[in-house]
Amino acid sequence: MADERVVKLADILVNHSLKVQPGEKILISGSTSAIPLMKEVYRAVLKAGGHPHTNVEIPGLLGMFLREGTEEQLTHAGWTELLFFHMDGYVNILSEENTKDLTNVEAWRSTARSKARRPALEHLMADKAKWVLTKFPTQAYAQDAEMSLEELEDFIYSAALVDYAEIERSMLAAAAKFDAASRVRVVGSNGTDVTVDIEGRKGILAAGRHNVPDGEFYYTPNFRKTEGTIFFEWPTTYKGREIAGIRLTFREGKVVEASAQKGQEFLEEALNTDEGARYLGELGIGANFGIERPTKDILFDEKIGGSVHLALGGAYPQGGPDGNVSVIHWDIVKGLKDGGEIYLDGELVQKNGQWVF
Repeated sequence: MADERVVKLADILVNHSLKVQPGEKILISGSTSAIPLMKEVYRAVLKAGGHPHTNVEIPGLLGMFLREGTEEQLTHAGWTELLFFHMDGYVNILSEENTKDLTNVEAWRSTARSKARRPALEHLMADKAKWVLTKFPTQAYAQDAEMSLEELEDFIYSAALVDYAEIERSMLAAAAKFDAASRVRVVGSNGTDVTVDIEGRKGILAAGRHNVPDGEFYYTPNFRKTEGTIFFEWPTTYKGREIAGIRLTFREGKVVEASAQKGQEFLEEALNTDEGARYLGELGIGANFGIERPTKDILFDEKIGGSVHLALGGAYPQGGPDGNVSVIHWDIVKGLKDGGEIYLDGELVQKNGQWVF
């Protein structure tokens, strides 16, 4: 018998996130660790009248490819990316068995691969195909979160199996306040005082369409107008690397000073990926108050109620015109429950992680 929580998650992915229709071609991708969820998603697509296709990833092959591939091979679009242009929907199940596998991969190799995948990812980001991202609990993720596997399973399913219609309703009032504002000022610990310009932009409410779990609203900022400094206490992982204690200072939108207590070299490499990597592609506001603690997993951490996140790099097209362009999109989260404040055009709207309007 399948875990009933896995069955419910598959139902959300297929019938809420993708809303699969008869005749649609759906690609289901995940590692061998995620087979239980892949099978239930496959079954749910069949019940919806769609045509399921699977891409089962063998753990360790991506690391081998990035370490041993030639430049010509790294810049060659793989068949999975090519499939994006022929599918109506895509379910991506993150299910790593070794989250440190890419730690020692040279930065230029990861960058070359990112550039090769960019056209396919832009196809998805422009909503030319439906897509959703979720996570299946593995021992590697449990170790990173400093939990047992059973604890991680409870954590993931309690965050994912929620009423997304209710979460969306709860975000509407806050998003309306932001939509009417021009400048968002975030003040917090360790010298954080940064202002992001969202004049003329409308927030995108994320309630289980592209991410499960979900619960945030986000903006494509006027990326040339970010000013100030922000310090991120929570560690984050990006491309298999852990970076902690990140401090960024912006002038006229650009990161002009950057430091990290851990991972300084990788932070600098990421910022030098291309011209757009030093500008913001997103301002996000966490609104899922059912996720209470960070786990170094951006899929969960960026949704935490009482947090904000800034994404260095490329903007999502649906967030508004004139968004930043880059091959990277790196979300970094700051918690605001310990003395943090958010101001909209000078008006205090959140204090200690709670709305005050």
